[in-house]
Amino acid sequence: MAEKEATIFILDLGSTMAQTHSGRSQSDLDWSMQYVWDKITDIVAANRKTLCVGVVGLRTDETDNKLQDDEGYENISVLQEMGPMTMSSLRDLQSLVKPSNTWAGDAVSAIVVAVDMMDTFTKKLKWNRKIFLITDGQGPIDADDLSDISKKMNDSNIQLTILGVDFDDPDYGFKEEDKPGTKEDNEKALRSLVNDCKDGVFANIAEAIDELDTPRIKGVKPYKTYDGPLTLGDPETFPAAMSINVERYFKTHLARPLTASTVVIKSEGAPDAEPTQPTQGDEMEGVEFSAVKQARSYKVNDPDAPGGKRDVEFDDLAKGYEYGRTAVHISDSEHNITKIDTQKSFSIVGFIPCAKYEPFLNLGETCVTIASKFDAKSALALSSLVWALSELESYAIARIVTKDGKDPLLVLLAPGVEPDMECLYDIPLPFAEDIRSYQFPPLDRVVTVTGQTVTKHRLLPTDELNDAMSDYVDAMDLSAYGMDDEGEPAEYVPIDDTFNPTIHRVNHAVKSRAVYPEKPVPDTPSILLRFAQPPQDLIEKVQSKADALIEVADVKKVPPKVKGKRGRETVKPISGLDVDALLGEEEKGEISPNNAVPEFKQVLAATEEVSEIEDAAKQMGTIISTFVTESFGDDKYQRALECLGVMREELINLEEPGFYNTFMEGMKKKLLSGDMGGDRRDFWFKVRWGRLGLIDNKQSEVSDVTPEQADEIAVMTDLESRLEKLQELLGNGVKLAESPHEDSDTAYEPCGNSFGMVMDDEYIRNEERWMAREQVSPEQLRAEADAARKELFESNKKKAFDNSDFRIGQTVDEEFLFCPFKVVVSYPERFVGKGNKPRTKPFFTEILKDRTWDFFYLHNPLEPARDPYLLVPSSQFEVFLEEINLKLYTFLRIPTGSMNKDKFYLKFGEGGTPRPRYLRRSLESTSLDIRPWPAIDPDDIEAFKAATPREQLTWRSKMRVVKTGFAAKRMADPDKAARKKGHRDQMLRNTLSYLGLLGDPDGHDIVFICVDVEAIERKPHPISEVGIAILDTRDIKGVDHKDVGRGWWPKIKTHHLRVHEYAGLRNYQFVKGCPDSFDFGTSTFPQKAVLQEAIMNIFNPYILSEREIIVVGHDARQDITYFNEIGIDLRALAGLKEPVDTQQIHQAWCGAPNGRGLVAVLNDLGIPNKNLHNAGNDAHYTLCAMLGIAVQEVCGNEQQSNELLNKVD
Repeated sequence: MAEKEATIFILDLGSTMAQTHSGRSQSDLDWSMQYVWDKITDIVAANRKTLCVGVVGLRTDETDNKLQDDEGYENISVLQEMGPMTMSSLRDLQSLVKPSNTWAGDAVSAIVVAVDMMDTFTKKLKWNRKIFLITDGQGPIDADDLSDISKKMNDSNIQLTILGVDFDDPDYGFKEEDKPGTKEDNEKALRSLVNDCKDGVFANIAEAIDELDTPRIKGVKPYKTYDGPLTLGDPETFPAAMSINVERYFKTHLARPLTASTVVIKSEGAPDAEPTQPTQGDEMEGVEFSAVKQARSYKVNDPDAPGGKRDVEFDDLAKGYEYGRTAVHISDSEHNITKIDTQKSFSIVGFIPCAKYEPFLNLGETCVTIASKFDAKSALALSSLVWALSELESYAIARIVTKDGKDPLLVLLAPGVEPDMECLYDIPLPFAEDIRSYQFPPLDRVVTVTGQTVTKHRLLPTDELNDAMSDYVDAMDLSAYGMDDEGEPAEYVPIDDTFNPTIHRVNHAVKSRAVYPEKPVPDTPSILLRFAQPPQDLIEKVQSKADALIEVADVKKVPPKVKGKRGRETVKPISGLDVDALLGEEEKGEISPNNAVPEFKQVLAATEEVSEIEDAAKQMGTIISTFVTESFGDDKYQRALECLGVMREELINLEEPGFYNTFMEGMKKKLLSGDMGGDRRDFWFKVRWGRLGLIDNKQSEVSDVTPEQADEIAVMTDLESRLEKLQELLGNGVKLAESPHEDSDTAYEPCGNSFGMVMDDEYIRNEERWMAREQVSPEQLRAEADAARKELFESNKKKAFDNSDFRIGQTVDEEFLFCPFKVVVSYPERFVGKGNKPRTKPFFTEILKDRTWDFFYLHNPLEPARDPYLLVPSSQFEVFLEEINLKLYTFLRIPTGSMNKDKFYLKFGEGGTPRPRYLRRSLESTSLDIRPWPAIDPDDIEAFKAATPREQLTWRSKMRVVKTGFAAKRMADPDKAARKKGHRDQMLRNTLSYLGLLGDPDGHDIVFICVDVEAIERKPHPISEVGIAILDTRDIKGVDHKDVGRGWWPKIKTHHLRVHEYAGLRNYQFVKGCPDSFDFGTSTFPQKAVLQEAIMNIFNPYILSEREIIVVGHDARQDITYFNEIGIDLRALAGLKEPVDTQQIHQAWCGAPNGRGLVAVLNDLGIPNKNLHNAGNDAHYTLCAMLGIAVQEVCGNEQQSNELLNKVD
């Protein structure tokens, strides 16, 4: 706690103080008050209630003090009672400090009044007591009882300071000539009183005023930053480890200038404005302050809201960080990943020789560590450590956490040996991430491209230049340029005489403005500018050295940069480097068609005027028009569309949609009139398809185009006639779609099956042009097109239905492609749009009627008693789809996406695993009734057992598709929320059952396999880490689970696999990756080609022993997808058992409406964690979270049951 201080100023306000002396222009009172105001404003600025001030007026016209009834206390007034000093009380005091009209008043009596005020206020408590008397000594003084007064002041520990106006002071070198006798006698009396007082001061006030500009060193009490043990080793683990009780204090601390508060003067026109509370008691006379009120509104884009935006509440917002023009959301739970769970500690982690330490690593403020007070054992131990470091010339490196939860610091401990103290000085060190190591070419040699080292080069300094520079530096040496009191050379800039000009100048200006608000701020004190410039005589002394250096170095003045137009070429640097580019200056220039998109963005970023934006838009429009005009067919359409999209987006962001709309309207006219290299109307269809039409006022508030006007512009004027022409050629199945069907995977993209006979817009366009050139009639064109398609269809159909190689009960070649029959019948629900679904559905409803299929069957060796599953050749399904296309003029196809396409083209037989066997051919059947089904072939069972675990897993993955097909799309479910909640609750109950926490102590014989995958943020997002954590329930039987499952954590076996090819990469944009920080073992580095094999080697022991496996993950869908990319189907691994998702069971446990991140789940459970976003750590902590949720759920249920029983009792 800061010390308490009470100060009383006795101000002589007699009539003689209004006079001027010694050639001064100010009155003695105003001149003396400079010192008083400086002391008082220091107290006001400190803003401490323990700094109290009282003011007594001497030789005032009135009498106002507690002792006024006694004789000798006349003309003494208390101007301010003892108490804290504020700006308002300072203003009041200023109005009272004025010269009086009287000369009478006893200074000694005023001291007695001040002593009485001091005793009354401070009582017998611990205070620093000070009395200042400022007087010219010309009033009458009764000097009879000075010894009693001095004794009383010494008993009360009061320090008396008397500062006199023009008092004689031999030490200061001042003696007043023609001094009045009264003043001379008073000086002697007052000096006698001060000499009798302990720590008394008697001086000429001129000396005190002269020292006002010199910043005063402010003493501060030591601040303890740490107290506790300093350790070397872990005392809890190793009893012989060193542990010393120490205390750590600041040795140096950063000083900062005063800060300002933001207020506004209350307006007369705003009576409702609430005035602020005066900061630190500061209130200008007659002026009220009002708080600066801030009102913020938050908006999001909403096409349905007026203006295209709607207001949102602040509570609905989440924190995000700007990355380019994208706001990246980071939730509070995810943000906690960066926080470290630390405990208070101070431990030595290593030692380093003093000679090997680089001083530039010093960071921050210095602290000092000493042994704990009254602990002789710790003092002896610390002394031994300090002397050991000193004698070995070494430093210690320590890790310190000053409080629980604080960030750790690395500090350098240096020994400090002084006569009365042995200590350790410490200074913070940077972590590895804080160091930026830049490599520069050597200064004394040049390495050529051939590897040759050259010591003589035009870029290297010559010996003559080195000597000239050395002489110049030596001549500027300030270390011995000063002079001490004895006339000997000394340091020119001693540390004690060097002050921070910013801090002290601000303090100086603030104090001046506080006392004299109407006067201008005085100039900066010269003492603060003493070292701002080098000494002039030194400059003159080294000028010859500087001239010699300039001549040797051939220094030339660089011509100033010419503004405006140049009639000649700009001076280029000798190196040939683009200085503007190196310095990041953005130049406004032409946009090149070869690099249009980046240059367009760069030009817009450098614009300052709307006209510059318009010019850039015109340049981009010209480039787009050139692409379309010069396009051979549509080979440059894609580049034009890309530029068009960028132009549209950028102008929306800059709120200048008018430039884009003007360009688009002009471009459409050119397209219709054929001015862009012929008939380019097909380009407009691509513009409409890409939604690149006019910018309406729903997309940009400043646009004057309505959505209806934008739609009207988007339609081609001859569209209807064109549509009729196409329908005449190709049938009524040809329709215009404003956008792809949201529920159809077949929209617009050309067919990917083996026929290749889809009439997309390119095909139609080419046929139409050919018809125009050859004068072919529509009927003839249609007939020839139909004939060609039918001919191709019949050829493919013949190949697909050739069953000459099929034998009942036998397998076919491993390369043969199968399509599960369940996939076939689910096709219309999954892959046909709303428009065509009613037309195509009858074909699938009567899929067996009047059609031929070759059926194959496949048994599951894991379920030999079950009926087999049906499959058909993929080629026959392709023929079936093309038959529908020919009849309905549709474009049905097998989807192209790998996730869906692979289910239509299945291969079997890898590693000898079972393959489908031929069942029979179905001819014109109305139903499929096969009784009895063929029994499973024993060879298939043996072949499956003989396969490797990886081959078995791959087969089971395909078998899952055969068994389930595609799930039907779910319709709107009014009870969806309740259904999902029930599903989460059931998953939690299953988890408790698996772990034996529902009354069955043995539970299930389960192996939990938790997976986590980390992929690189950058495209193509390759998998870089795989984490696998395994918990075998056999290992936890009979083991106490303890709080949040802590007793079972040691049984978790964790693996961390890092793909060798991506081991040098780490994520940093959206999450902070830490692949090097695996905390539960040693990472392995398999190559990408053998990653699947490495994972299977971990799974094989459990698969070969036929253990029941449950997959665990946190929001596991993405991880399961990544494992599918690797070639491992986790659902097949788990035997179709549902995975345990810790995100969902956490929702079930805590009743949260939304799933939360892993770190939030761990924090809810109180599970300490670190280095998340490491796949191995994430997998381990996910298993810990599952155990924690399960144990907490059981404990909660038991507590509820006990409470219920207590109520019943």
